[in-house]
Amino acid sequence: MKKLILTILIYIPLMAAVVTEPLTKGELSLTQRFNGTLQFNQQSRLAAQSEGVITKLYFDEGDYVKAGTLLLQIDTQILDAQIHSTQASIKELEFSLQKAQLDFKRYEALLAKQSVSKQQYDEFYFQKMKLEQQHAALQASLKAQLIQKEKKSVYAPFGGYISQRLVARGEWLKEGSEIALLINPKQVDLTFHLPASYLNHLPTSKKLEVIINQKPYNAKLIGPLLSGDEKTRTFPLRLRLLPTKDLFFDGMQAHIDLQKAAYTNTFLVSRDALLKKFGKEIIFVLKDNRAKMVPVTVIDYIEDKVALSSPELSVGDRIITKGNERIRPNQEIRP
Repeated sequence: MKKLILTILIYIPLMAAVVTEPLTKGELSLTQRFNGTLQFNQQSRLAAQSEGVITKLYFDEGDYVKAGTLLLQIDTQILDAQIHSTQASIKELEFSLQKAQLDFKRYEALLAKQSVSKQQYDEFYFQKMKLEQQHAALQASLKAQLIQKEKKSVYAPFGGYISQRLVARGEWLKEGSEIALLINPKQVDLTFHLPASYLNHLPTSKKLEVIINQKPYNAKLIGPLLSGDEKTRTFPLRLRLLPTKDLFFDGMQAHIDLQKAAYTNTFLVSRDALLKKFGKEIIFVLKDNRAKMVPVTVIDYIEDKVALSSPELSVGDRIITKGNERIRPNQEIRP
C-alpha cells in the first residue's frame, strides 16, 4: 500500500529592505522668481512755450545734455524790436517823471508859503501820479516781453539723454509743439506684478535685490500700487534702482526672488517619504523594526523637502524614504 505524502507550504512574508533618515526640525522659506520691466522714472516730452521759427538747434538724438543746457532758439527779431521800443518809452517817460517830481517839490514849498493855490498844487500832484502809473505799466509790459523772450529758448529741465529729436532748424513751431524726448537714465523704476499673497510678506528693510542681465543690483522698495489686474488678480510692485554707473534701456527685463512665507521649527522630511494611501497623506516611521503608518498634514513644499506636522511624530524618528512604496502598515522591516 502506497503512502500518501502531503506537503504543506506555509507563506512567510519576507522582511522589507528600506532606507531611512532621522526626522528633523528646521526652517522652510518659500521663494518665487518674478519677471518685471525696467522703466525710466524721469522722462519728459519737451515742448515749445512760444511759436516761431527755429533759428538755432543745439542737440541731436543720442546726445547727453546737462540740466540747464540750451537746446534750441526760436526767432526773436520782432520781439526784440518790441522790447527796444518799450525800453525807449520807459527812458523817455523817466525824463518826464523826473521833471514832474522836481516841479512838484517846488509847488510843495510854494504851497507852504501860500504862494500858489491848492488847485495848482493838486494839478501837479496828479500829473506826477499819472506819470508814475504810466512808468509802472511800461515796466510791467517790459517784464512780460522779457518773459516771452525767455520762452523763445528751450533748456533741458534735467540731465539726461535725448531719446528722440522731433524738430529741425528752420521749422515753424506752434506753442505746445513737441521738440524732443529727454530721459534721465539714472532714475530707474522696476515694476513687478505679484499675487497678493506675496505682497503681504514684503521685507521691512525697504531694500531688495533685483537681477538685470544676470547681474544683481540693489533697489529701494517704493511699495505696491493700489490698482491691480482683474483678469490675473495680480498687483504691481514698484521698486527704484539705487545709484549705479551701469547704463540701462527702457523696457529691459528684470527678475526678483520674493519670499511668500517662512516656517520655523517645523518638521522637515524628504519628499520621497511622503505617500498617499487610503485618501490620506502619510509617511512610514520605523518603530521596533516595523513600519508604522502615520497620517500627516503637509504645510508646504520647497525643492526636495516637505514641511509637515503630526502629533504622532517626534524629532529623531526614523522616517522611511526609500522602499516605502512597497511596504504595508506594520510590516516587519529589515534592520
